[in-house]
Amino acid sequence: MIGKSEERAVLVGAGEERHLKELGRLAETLGVRVVGVLEQNRRDGSGYLGKGKREELAGLARSTDATLVLADDELTASQAKVLERDAGVSVADRTQLIIRIFEAHARDSASKLQVELAELEYTLPRARGMWTHLERQEGGGGSAARGATRGPGEQQIEYDRRVIREKMGTIRRKLEEEKAARELRGARLKEGYTPTVALVGYTNAGKTTILNALSGTSRSTKDWLFETLETTTRLVDGKSANGKGSSRPDFVVTDTVGFIRKLPTQLVESFASTLDAARDADIIVLCADASSEELEDEIRIVKQTLASVLEGDTYENPIILCLNKRDLLPESKQGEISKNHAEAILVSAIGGVEGLREEIYRRVESRRQRMELLIPHSEYVAASSLYGLAEIHSRTETTAGVRMEVTLPPSAVFRYEPYRVV
Repeated sequence: MIGKSEERAVLVGAGEERHLKELGRLAETLGVRVVGVLEQNRRDGSGYLGKGKREELAGLARSTDATLVLADDELTASQAKVLERDAGVSVADRTQLIIRIFEAHARDSASKLQVELAELEYTLPRARGMWTHLERQEGGGGSAARGATRGPGEQQIEYDRRVIREKMGTIRRKLEEEKAARELRGARLKEGYTPTVALVGYTNAGKTTILNALSGTSRSTKDWLFETLETTTRLVDGKSANGKGSSRPDFVVTDTVGFIRKLPTQLVESFASTLDAARDADIIVLCADASSEELEDEIRIVKQTLASVLEGDTYENPIILCLNKRDLLPESKQGEISKNHAEAILVSAIGGVEGLREEIYRRVESRRQRMELLIPHSEYVAASSLYGLAEIHSRTETTAGVRMEVTLPPSAVFRYEPYRVV
């Protein structure tokens, strides 16, 4: 079982695209100790590794007292069987490992349902008398699934697959209900004219630390891959941001699940809903770890994933590139990165994100309209509602009412047009 105490793993990778260092970090996230690595340039159709490499793997497993082999790719049922037979220890693939990590870190009901759905989608083509495995799952078909009856002559594998499909259908219905609730909450935010900002990026890029720094709140920031699964939303209060008598607009910032290479298809589909915040955001902050040796590749992966989520060129709102963890870089490297990414905001989230905050405000305000208003004293609510909604440049009390110079979001211009000073 992946993640049990004192699990010792040999990592194996085959084919041209191998990322065993990242696979090792995934394993360590579950407390698995990496004791060996074996690679091959060619991928074998029957056993993932060729026969000679499988014999080498068996020797490596014995000499390191390995209890597990972890493959860098998703294995077919037959590949896993051959590899396990020849290695002499249990075998798991990258997809199983990531699902286990997601399962360990899922906290809200939607995330737990999405993980369960991904696991069932992985299990379905591999089902072999798996009823006892399914009984430990929660949130699925319940008594309806357990009460299903076998048809005349129906084989066990057909029965198991039918039960899996029924559980998947139940989970999808529950996820639709969760999605409808999220859309309702999102609509209410839009009604309040509050700009929305989504943090997206490669896993472990420091998005949660950036969220905490922007909002002034605390949330877990352990150095684990996929520490964040569910979306988390915070309000960034703009009151008194410019000093006494002035205000910056509030905005809502949402932290989303991190991207990764070779993200299993099951999880891309299951977790698409967690990226709704990115699809609906006024501004996207693309976060990356500036200290990563594979920075360019990680930025590319995030952009490719975003393109699929946002449906190509239909998203026209600003995207800010935020390169985090500058504190881990020497000054010479910081200069090189700034030159290669002149448009980026280079920050250290643990030391403050004022540069990013100001860029968000600049992008928000560039889409707004500056107006001079005169609001009668009898309509005090209209004046007080501007705090958090608008950037307030000046406020003067007059006998006719409150005279204010403000910058408003497009959605609020019509509402305040009657108070405009011509």
